[in-house]
Amino acid sequence: MPLRGDSVGIDDTSLDARPATHSGAVADQTGDDSTSATVAPPWSEPAPAPPEVERTLRLSLIEGGLVQVFINWTTGGVLIGYLLQLGATPFHIAMVGSVGFLAQMASPVGAWIAEAVGRRRVLNAALATAGRLCWLLAAQLPQLPVPDAARPTILVGLVFVAGTFNAATSTIWTAWMGDVVPADRRGRYFGKRSGIMGLIGMVANLAAGAFLDRVGAPLSFQLVILVGVVCSLVGAVLILFHHDPPTEKRRVPFGTVLLAPLKNDNFRRFLRFAVFWQFVVMLSGPFTTAYFLESLGMSFTQVAVYTSITAAAAVFTTSRWGRISDWVGNKSMLAVGTFLHGALLPTNWILAGLTGNLTFVWIAALCDAVAFGAVGLALFNLAIVTAPKVGRVSFIAAYSVITGLAGFAGGSLSGPLLTAFQGLDYSVAGWNGFHTLFAVSGIGRMAAWVLLRGVHEPNAWRTRDLLRRARTVWKGSSLPW
Repeated sequence: MPLRGDSVGIDDTSLDARPATHSGAVADQTGDDSTSATVAPPWSEPAPAPPEVERTLRLSLIEGGLVQVFINWTTGGVLIGYLLQLGATPFHIAMVGSVGFLAQMASPVGAWIAEAVGRRRVLNAALATAGRLCWLLAAQLPQLPVPDAARPTILVGLVFVAGTFNAATSTIWTAWMGDVVPADRRGRYFGKRSGIMGLIGMVANLAAGAFLDRVGAPLSFQLVILVGVVCSLVGAVLILFHHDPPTEKRRVPFGTVLLAPLKNDNFRRFLRFAVFWQFVVMLSGPFTTAYFLESLGMSFTQVAVYTSITAAAAVFTTSRWGRISDWVGNKSMLAVGTFLHGALLPTNWILAGLTGNLTFVWIAALCDAVAFGAVGLALFNLAIVTAPKVGRVSFIAAYSVITGLAGFAGGSLSGPLLTAFQGLDYSVAGWNGFHTLFAVSGIGRMAAWVLLRGVHEPNAWRTRDLLRRARTVWKGSSLPW
């Protein structure tokens, strides 16, 4: 469900006085690390890892693809469409987009158990299986002997229960993979993995969209969910064949799991950014698909095309962003990505509604791949970088809980906000409450980068340096604009 200093506010006069790092960029000195470092440029290949690690990296690509099918077929257009078929109200739509974040309260429990048990592989597979089996009950909802009015509420509840297992699983998996994937290839590997998952997700979305448009509901939704569950269970089996480096078993008090990360100044600054980002994204997040289906009149196939365009473009963008993050660091990439995300996506969604031209929706899909390709990857990597290796699972758990609460707060507020905005009179022809909600969320996303300025990432480029290099490359590209 999945974050993440003063890098853009330094004068030009101080540029040359800072130690060189990352092939000529200047070091971020918001922390204590001011030593020189040389990082390989993004076109170089890292040294081979041990055989058991290489095997795990390959298996994780397959496992990720299978799980992506499950994710795409139990969220987004499939889930919203299923809810609407069951008679959901705007309250249910807002809540189903929010309860997954509330479920992240289970993350510290997973971290606490992982610290005590140490067997992350078995624990991860068991928790993942339990959460995914909840969807078998969700698929059977139309046949259950319950009042029709209760079915949407029950589905929201099942999403929450499944989300608690997913939150614990994700926390353990993130800390575990942070130990397995070599640091010098972390960006490019997860970029490659995200690209492959996106490609598989694209095919899954197109298949689900075509199927839902041609087969009668609710059977269509039930079959799609069931196939997704089967894929996810195969993925859980593959987890058992991953390499699990030995870890020290630590019986720490549960309160330590919750509070120790908050005593780390840099991680706390990182959480401040993550909380704000998650909140402003979720102010409009739950209603994007509903806007496409109800306000723009898009079909399930068209919604699938939107996500497929994003996924297809992400195959290219995420691998490039991954190499860039290994070269320049994550903080500057995250600052640029969040600004672009806020400026481009809501603007194109609004223009699609005002003009009735879905071309703006397809443009937004491409922008999503570019902007969120940077945001998602940098957010993930920066969470790992700002958390110490010892006790990392506790830091990831704290991140999950706190950002989960922020996402739940934003999602819960989105419903009442939309209702209030829909009741206003607008002078712009075609403008409605959805557009106001997107505008508010977009402005917040554009401003989020300011909170990154106090976060220290060793040997990372400043945002100013990244923009300068991008401008130099652009000028040398011989493009006419």
